[in-house]
Amino acid sequence: MNLATTDHAGQQLTLNMRLPSYANWQNYDFCASPGVLSALQKIAKDPTADVLLLQGASGVGKSHLLQATAQAAMDCGCQVGYLSAAELLAMGPEAGADMLSGFEQFQLLCIDDIDTLCHDSVWCEALFHLYNANQQLGHRLLLSSSQVAGNIPCTLPDLQSRLQLALMMPLQALDEHRQSRQLIMRASQLGLNISTEVAQYICLHSQRNMGAVMAVLQTLDAASWQAKRKLTIPFVKQTMQW
Repeated sequence: MNLATTDHAGQQLTLNMRLPSYANWQNYDFCASPGVLSALQKIAKDPTADVLLLQGASGVGKSHLLQATAQAAMDCGCQVGYLSAAELLAMGPEAGADMLSGFEQFQLLCIDDIDTLCHDSVWCEALFHLYNANQQLGHRLLLSSSQVAGNIPCTLPDLQSRLQLALMMPLQALDEHRQSRQLIMRASQLGLNISTEVAQYICLHSQRNMGAVMAVLQTLDAASWQAKRKLTIPFVKQTMQW
């Protein structure tokens, strides 16, 4: 999906953003993280300048929620940008930081895993200017981090102080029962029937977060289609080598 805006010199900035079809708020269980959905709805739909930071451990669904909120904002006619820190890091600090120039023009800009960029002075400088320019234009930032803003190892104190101004919403992991329910629902969306017993087995043997459980589901989906087999405990055990 191509999202475009125009800079002051008339040059078009284009971001190729491919959002997964399952990235929506309905596919996330907010029971362990009260208040998060309302905060996301506000930043997606309210044009007032704002900064929201989702904080949580790996696998709790930070990327899913950033992508879901980006989609919701686009559905409201908003110009949206989504940046993955992993993709930026792969570009290197010089090229990646140069690419950030102009991204303040997106009405909602989502930056995933921003804490992984803060160890480098080049990234910090670019993010600091992007943050300031975004807010000066009255736009919105939606960020995610595995750490609270005050604990992010940041080489630029001014950037850290900006991050600490954000509204921080913590994301908590689901318990095993809730994970099992989410697994059954997501499997159904893929056309797979998973019994409660099989779902509980998968959650018990996976790492205890939804990211890991969804990765197992993707593996089982491909294996089930290839082998033309239903998802039973013996098949899951064989496929995952548990």
